[in-house]
Amino acid sequence: MNIVFMGSAEFGIPALEKLYTGKHKIVGIVSIPARQKGRGLMPVDSPVVHYARKKNLGNLGSLKVPILLPENLKSEEFIGALKKLEADIFIVVAFRILPESIFKIPPLGTVNIHASLLPKYRGPAPIQRAIEAGEKETGITIFRIDKGIDTGNVILKRSLSIGNEETSPQLSDRLAQLGADSLMEALSALENGTATLSEQDASQAIGAPKLSKAEGTINWNRPARELFNMVRAFKPFPGAYAFLEKNRLNIEWALPLDASGNDVPGVICSVAADNFDVQCLNSLLRIVEVKPEGKKNMSAKAFMLGRKISAGMRFQ
Repeated sequence: MNIVFMGSAEFGIPALEKLYTGKHKIVGIVSIPARQKGRGLMPVDSPVVHYARKKNLGNLGSLKVPILLPENLKSEEFIGALKKLEADIFIVVAFRILPESIFKIPPLGTVNIHASLLPKYRGPAPIQRAIEAGEKETGITIFRIDKGIDTGNVILKRSLSIGNEETSPQLSDRLAQLGADSLMEALSALENGTATLSEQDASQAIGAPKLSKAEGTINWNRPARELFNMVRAFKPFPGAYAFLEKNRLNIEWALPLDASGNDVPGVICSVAADNFDVQCLNSLLRIVEVKPEGKKNMSAKAFMLGRKISAGMRFQ
């Protein structure tokens, strides 16, 4: 099949690589324009564009595959360029919301790889929200895009378990690979005419809204298990953080303890050589790794060597 791939994030690269090395033909790549980053504000390509250039998929490469970087998805120029590619299907992975004028262009429609078992965790942050909620299982859904947000008919689902201490970046890597494999399976079914699409049960839907910086603030009145899931889920953004003596401290790694020090939530109950325990709701959170504001990640032991941490101190 002739395919236009649409994506920007690292999550989409395994799928693009599968398409690049497989039997299907990539006739176009759509991504976001380069963004200024770093102190020098130099333009930086999206991970998808960087991969395409590296593999000589781009306009200057031997395959002469057009790379389209539209600012406005509804522009007539962009829509016209897509139509000229005469793709059989569009593949979308971690990209922008497409208008109907685009997702209805190809004869086989537009297919999306979503990192959850839809209809659970519809939205832009399914991986983080699943870990935050303490889910033990998640997966990949390949579905055909419609007017809603992650509401289209499902082509297939594939599940995997979430590790007890797995973080969002770790789970994202595994789901990206599963998504690539699942996509190839779905494309074969669509090509062979054996795909059976099913409607989602909207009554079972759970949202996965975009993460905000404010969500990273730790509320010590919550159980330690919930805060542990928060630490795992919010890597690398927005992070999980609190203020100790008016100084922000990111909690980079911690472990939940069922024991309780019977202190006020947020109080440091005990200090050991390698860690310290903070009172939560009926439980303790053992702090193992931190990142002081303006500094690099460090072990709790290294942090305590640089400043005096004692039982009775309280996080704000």
